[in-house]
Amino acid sequence: MNRNYTLFFLLLFAATNVQFSNFHSTKPSRLNSNSIKQQWIDDFTWVQYGNMPLVISVPHGGTIAPDSIATRSCPGITTVTDSYTIELAKAIDSVFMADYGMHPSLVITHLKRSKLDQNRPLPEANCNNEQMVAIWNRFHQSIDTALQMALQKSPQCLYIDLHGHGHANQRLELGYLLTDDELRNPATIIPSKTSIASLIASTKNTAEDLLTGKNAFGSIIASKGFAAIPSIQDKAPLANELYFDGGYNTKRYTSTSTYPNVFGWQIESNKDVRFTAAKRSAFAKALAAAIMEYYKMNTPLLF
Repeated sequence: MNRNYTLFFLLLFAATNVQFSNFHSTKPSRLNSNSIKQQWIDDFTWVQYGNMPLVISVPHGGTIAPDSIATRSCPGITTVTDSYTIELAKAIDSVFMADYGMHPSLVITHLKRSKLDQNRPLPEANCNNEQMVAIWNRFHQSIDTALQMALQKSPQCLYIDLHGHGHANQRLELGYLLTDDELRNPATIIPSKTSIASLIASTKNTAEDLLTGKNAFGSIIASKGFAAIPSIQDKAPLANELYFDGGYNTKRYTSTSTYPNVFGWQIESNKDVRFTAAKRSAFAKALAAAIMEYYKMNTPLLF
């Protein structure tokens, strides 16, 4: 385990009255059970409230599709499931515990996207099915709760909306609310409109530093063997390449008007990092290490 990371978070959470009676810098051991809470919010929404400044939501990995719930059928919708993203989120959680002695917060829907889209606003999310409004609200209230709990203990929080794509290019697509055209023309980027606006405002890093510089998350994870865009290695999609730039959840939970101390991005994970347990485990280990390096390099949570 990295002693610097562990010592930092131990001091940070101790200063905010979070108890880690069994937390050691040399070997992760069982955390105080009161510091982690796992629960089913309803029949479909599972939540883990963790003990570090990281919240991960998984809106499209669910496979439960009850006949009693009408299938969405409004115009222009997408109903594809992001296969194995729930399993990937739990692999990431396991690595954080094993390697760093901490748990991120997880907000997961097990309801199939064909019934409810938890990365869309109402009424598109439910196609006007009033039966689904309460379930939609509980998922999003759980993200809000997780963020607020993290911010009670830390000055900032990282939010990741975890997805999976089926594009031909086997690379991570990191969505910062910037179009592919904006990434190809960085002079047009307005930092305050990105999903990392609060982080840019709180550090000396520029938008370019945090998108395609050596300090960018994409650059860090790519250096660990997992190609990512944007990054210093791959700054922007070509004009004929598909790219997801971030959706409703990323926009909502990184808005500086409502969440001024949250920054983050959407991760569209490629098949090669999620379709087998071994691949999920390897990627999760690299991703956790990349996040810890990113904290140290870029955030005010410096050691």
